[in-house]
Amino acid sequence: MVKPKYDPPTNTFPYKISRRLNILSIPRKYIIDTGEGMPALNPRGIRKSALNSQISDRVNDAAWPYLRRFLIIKRMYKHRFSPERIERIDRMIEAANATCYSKLANCVLDLKKQDNTKEVKKKKGWSESEWKKHMDYISQIAGPRRDFKPPPIKRGIGKPLEELLPRINEICHFPEFKIYRRLSKEAWYRNPEKVAPGALKYVISDRVKKLAAPRVIPQAF
Repeated sequence: MVKPKYDPPTNTFPYKISRRLNILSIPRKYIIDTGEGMPALNPRGIRKSALNSQISDRVNDAAWPYLRRFLIIKRMYKHRFSPERIERIDRMIEAANATCYSKLANCVLDLKKQDNTKEVKKKKGWSESEWKKHMDYISQIAGPRRDFKPPPIKRGIGKPLEELLPRINEICHFPEFKIYRRLSKEAWYRNPEKVAPGALKYVISDRVKKLAAPRVIPQAF
């Protein structure tokens, strides 16, 4: 028999109780750590089960470094490492080149056709003209900064005060300005407020009254 969706109300709780609330009201079973049966750790703090477990292919492929790092290490330390170590690096390059992550990153190399042990060719040396042009530019930017201040004003020869007095007296005089008269002082000026008395008394003609009257628009019935 299927359990009903709601529990019927009771005397103590006169409301319907949904199934979801009944499930949420069940208390959880909390785990109490007593310290017994915990995983054993080695002196370095690593679980022994993690060291003895079998590594999956996905984790093993993701653990390989980038292929470009292997190639850089091989080029840098080719003359310092022993042949056994170089051979071990070659095997690591082959293993990292065959992972699915290298295929997804589009960094798979054809190790048979491409010899990665060859050194990069050195750049060709500069010619005499290029070297001279480079050194001229270096000397130009290595020099001190140019100062773009204006040149100092050159003063004339000093003069005694007796020779400067005529010019000083000429400068200290009050300058002469041209005085303009007001318009009301001119002979041709005419005051706009003073008009003839007859100009203020005018009679509006009938024609002007008709033009100023509002228009009556006939309505259609």
